[in-house]
Amino acid sequence: MGRRVVGRPRDPAIDRAILDATVAVLREHGYTGFSLEAVVNRAGTTKPSVSRRWPRRQELIIAALVTVVVTPPVPDSGCTRCDLISGVELLAAALLRRMPPGVLAPLVADCAADPELHRHLVDSLIKPVRGAVAATVQRAVERGHLRAGYDAELVVDLLVSVVFQASVFESRFTVDLAANFVDMILQGIAVDFDELVEISRRTPKPHRHDT
Repeated sequence: MGRRVVGRPRDPAIDRAILDATVAVLREHGYTGFSLEAVVNRAGTTKPSVSRRWPRRQELIIAALVTVVVTPPVPDSGCTRCDLISGVELLAAALLRRMPPGVLAPLVADCAADPELHRHLVDSLIKPVRGAVAATVQRAVERGHLRAGYDAELVVDLLVSVVFQASVFESRFTVDLAANFVDMILQGIAVDFDELVEISRRTPKPHRHDT
């Protein structure tokens, strides 16, 4: 015999209304001004309905942010420099444009003391957006464009850290700075930086820089 299902199935429309309301409240009031009352009023639902879906406030906020911080596609133009710039641009767009400002830092702090919540935050928000840059770096390694002996994971950390820092501390970094930042890194780790620039000049550019 199959397992008996207790209760009504979840309504996706209510899920979406709650998540949309959560994002709207975060945009209007920030993390410190966030309240479940504001969410349920905007979504037209009840606190028990929210709690059944997301027992903890942090889980609700993480789920809502996942809906706006879309996982960037992995660039693959055949041009290492182009793809790295595109990857950083996409990461910056996700974290600096689509995510409500001033939310990531207090959310990280709020989850830090709970290993389960912290892992959920990393797996849901950090790893997916980091993964696109990681795949691009790995492709550059396979092409032989990066000097031997460099730790690919460390290179990924360098490329994504400046965007995460800007998101957490609201420091200066824009999508337009991605090309300059990638070039600074490549000048130190590329086998032949000038060759990568030349390949970039010959490649149709999905990214925003003008080189």
